[in-house]
Amino acid sequence: MKVLLLYGGRSAEHDVSVISSRFVGNLLKKTGHDVFPVFIGKNGGWKVENRTAAIITEKYPWRIMLGTAEFTPDVVFPVLHGPYGEDGTIQGLCRTAGWPCAGSGVEASAVAMNKDLCKRVVAARGIPVLPWISVSGKRIPGKQEVHGKLGYPVFVKPARQGSSVGISRVTDYYELKPAIMAACEYDNLILIEKGIENPREIEVALVSDGGAIRSSMPGEVIPGKTWYDYEAKYDCPESVTVIPAGIPASLTAEARTMAEKVFSILSCAGFARCDFLLDSDGSLYFNELNTIPGFTSVSMFPKLWEAGGVPPEEILNGILTEALERYSREKSGTGKEPV
Repeated sequence: MKVLLLYGGRSAEHDVSVISSRFVGNLLKKTGHDVFPVFIGKNGGWKVENRTAAIITEKYPWRIMLGTAEFTPDVVFPVLHGPYGEDGTIQGLCRTAGWPCAGSGVEASAVAMNKDLCKRVVAARGIPVLPWISVSGKRIPGKQEVHGKLGYPVFVKPARQGSSVGISRVTDYYELKPAIMAACEYDNLILIEKGIENPREIEVALVSDGGAIRSSMPGEVIPGKTWYDYEAKYDCPESVTVIPAGIPASLTAEARTMAEKVFSILSCAGFARCDFLLDSDGSLYFNELNTIPGFTSVSMFPKLWEAGGVPPEEILNGILTEALERYSREKSGTGKEPV
């Protein structure tokens, strides 16, 4: 299978994407696929080994020109975390080009990436979420607006970012303005979310094939810092993952059921990772769903499946097969290319 592997990208998670791509690319080659890795720079340019990669749009489906070689990919695997990759933009390009794309489509990717919109959608379907307010631009909400609805601490987040980029923990009103200013460096839609003391981070991996959704055993992330910020995720040896999570069987079942329900509500496809916060009283709250989770040898997504006896090569092949079968179903269902 000719796999167009897209990595890098314009988001703040560019470097994480590069690391994920090495792991995914090696696994795809190991399982016999022809891998065409295309690096997307922070400036948005596409390159392969310092050569410009061109998209040929004269015929449908579109073709890729690499040097003198021209080909149409059988499937695209985007290993692009954050905006301009995980938010529906690449997925829309693939639809336009006529390329099957691994993972969720345009709508699910866009909704999952927008934390404000995602919380509204899942909360309306009965999924427990922590209270929050959203602000546009650099508006600073009033003291009573925050204190009355949320209390402290609160977490201030760019609404359309991932990997704890631009997030601040705020313990009083006077810290709120600099936290909003910091978040505004990444997005003009800001989430201010109620914090809970000493929450536990519980994560569930998900895959789908033809409508059937499968969930992994839950894992737990124990941050090496006060909370799980960007440094704790990627540059803190004290941060550890525990698989399976040390929670009762009833909570394990609840986390898996809730993760599968969120995946279904958002109309996700292929694969994802669903993250929860567990309160000290045993209450589980949906935090976010990542439609392109980290995919390295130490990432939670492949580790959760491997702990359950499913090797990452098998997961990857399943994701690619699902993308092709979904594209074929959508095409045959209308007699036209998927839209």
